[in-house]
Amino acid sequence: MNYYELSSLNNIYLEDSYVLEIEEKENTLIFKLEAVLTENNPSYTPPRAGEQYCYSKATLGFYGIHLIKWLERNRKEFPDKTEKNDYGNIDIFRIEDGTYILSGDWGVVEIDCDSIEFKLEKFS
Repeated sequence: MNYYELSSLNNIYLEDSYVLEIEEKENTLIFKLEAVLTENNPSYTPPRAGEQYCYSKATLGFYGIHLIKWLERNRKEFPDKTEKNDYGNIDIFRIEDGTYILSGDWGVVEIDCDSIEFKLEKFS
């Protein structure tokens, strides 16, 4: 199953969203994102001048983690045109037998958890 088949993520385009930070705490993994909202997302607005998509700050959180397995980690940052750094995109996000598998320039991780939540945020 692909991430966009989940109701909470079906109006988000992760492949062009930017990972700003990855926060790992006890039983929790949170990706802070500059997320691409699709036109069907209730918070969608037309893209700003010079931008291809509607972006919004968001978090993608995995809660009640039973198992987290990092197959690869990379903390290399990439500067954007405004010289802000990010860790790339979430290029792959699929669900196999209840395990969430994500990968991008930042690494590859498998997560078995109780719940996930995508939330539009205001953070610096």
